[in-house]
Amino acid sequence: MSGGQGWLIPLGADGGEFTWEVQFLQSIARPLEESTAAARKIAGERAEHALDSPFQVTEDQTGTAEVTEAVEDFLDRWCHGLGCIADDADVIVSALSATINDFLVTETKTRYKAMMLERQQRFEDDHPVTGFLEDHGIAEERKEFRARMEPVDPGKK
Repeated sequence: MSGGQGWLIPLGADGGEFTWEVQFLQSIARPLEESTAAARKIAGERAEHALDSPFQVTEDQTGTAEVTEAVEDFLDRWCHGLGCIADDADVIVSALSATINDFLVTETKTRYKAMMLERQQRFEDDHPVTGFLEDHGIAEERKEFRARMEPVDPGKK
């Protein structure tokens, strides 16, 4: 890993533990989502000219019409940029959410498979004769029961 970005992945979250990776991704997603909402709010308020006094510029504050116009132009562009950044960040938040979901689904499936293998092994350990007979083709054929797909008509024989 490059020396300048070592902080991106916490110790122990290098692929071995899903829980660490999920927690780390969640720690990124939440603040990013909150920041996106704040940026979108500022951009929206500026677009509606409903911002409080720090964002409302008058000639009394700047001294000249040219400076007022320049500040207004800067604020319009800055707020537009915030809106664009918020839109792009939404894509990142969606990707992080999908990745978190994939990790959780994979972890659940893996745990389920491990549990089923453990149960199968426990059954074989608890029933060694049955396992031996089945392995050597001596055991009785197992009967499979299936649910009836259509209702029983008592009048038919």
